[in-house]
Amino acid sequence: MGKAVLGKITCPHCGSTEATVHEQASRSARLYYRCMDGPHGPCGTIQCTLPGGQKFIRDNMRPLNGVEIDEAAHEAAEVAREEQTKVAEKQSKRKSGLLDAIFGDDDE
Repeated sequence: MGKAVLGKITCPHCGSTEATVHEQASRSARLYYRCMDGPHGPCGTIQCTLPGGQKFIRDNMRPLNGVEIDEAAHEAAEVAREEQTKVAEKQSKRKSGLLDAIFGDDDE
């Protein structure tokens, strides 16, 4: 599952104001940003792990407004739903495969 959106930043590569700031899952918990709405296509995930890059992100990150918070929550819920559906389908296939092996038709 994707990390929560902490804020937004203007992408220095393409100028998009819609790049989202996230925190790594590792113990170092460094900040990174994702630019997916650039004018010439997405720039991708940019990880500036050295102190200068972290300072740039902290200094230029802006908090989410009310609408952006709602959008981020909706997107997180959709991602969680997709992940849960995948897990449920995988479990269902495992159970049906085992039950078919035990109680399957031997008409073949």
